[in-house]
Amino acid sequence: MTTLSKPKSVTLADQIYAELKRRMLTCELAPGARLIEKHLCEELGVSRASLREGLNRLMQERLVTLKPNCGFSVTPITLESFANVCEMRRVVESAVAALAAERASEADIAEMRRAAVVDCAFNAENAHIVYCESNRAFHSAIAQSIDNLLLEDTVLAALDKDQQPLYYGIDIETCTNPVEVSNEHNEIVDAIEARLPEEARKLMSDHIGKKEDRIIDALRGMGLSD
Repeated sequence: MTTLSKPKSVTLADQIYAELKRRMLTCELAPGARLIEKHLCEELGVSRASLREGLNRLMQERLVTLKPNCGFSVTPITLESFANVCEMRRVVESAVAALAAERASEADIAEMRRAAVVDCAFNAENAHIVYCESNRAFHSAIAQSIDNLLLEDTVLAALDKDQQPLYYGIDIETCTNPVEVSNEHNEIVDAIEARLPEEARKLMSDHIGKKEDRIIDALRGMGLSD
């Protein structure tokens, strides 16, 4: 049982929102699963009003769906919803990469370079978790370098949704190649370091597009529809 406490600087609804979002993005709460409010209140040790506040925030992010006479459920992953997330990433994160080429400090670029090589041993028990966390560190390093918290939050929120299918059960070996991904990361850093914003923009867009194609193929293989 996970009982939530209330730190001074964070509301209880914030904690509920963060905990449920984590479970949804990592598919601990599976796409399409019903959310039984009574059970969640008992498990988290919270009131229904506080739970509802968290669920309403998740609805705004389209992670939760509310259907009349059915209640709340985790929003299913579809090919269309995944493609929409990738499109948002291509638009926003490509622009962020271009800004990084203009704004990133030498220390920022060094951090990007350190994070560029993704860590993934496919024979490891939690290979997908290690890969997702390593990949997130790289994209986070670029987003942090532009000194714009709103864009940084947008980049990371979209990336977390983008990586959700990797927790859903697709075969990580069929949808990503760590060596290829690491090389693409380093090419993006090269463009940022050379202060070539349009090159950085294009490389980031292409990088996200390649991942989209791989994962959509994997999702189709699982029988997911639009």
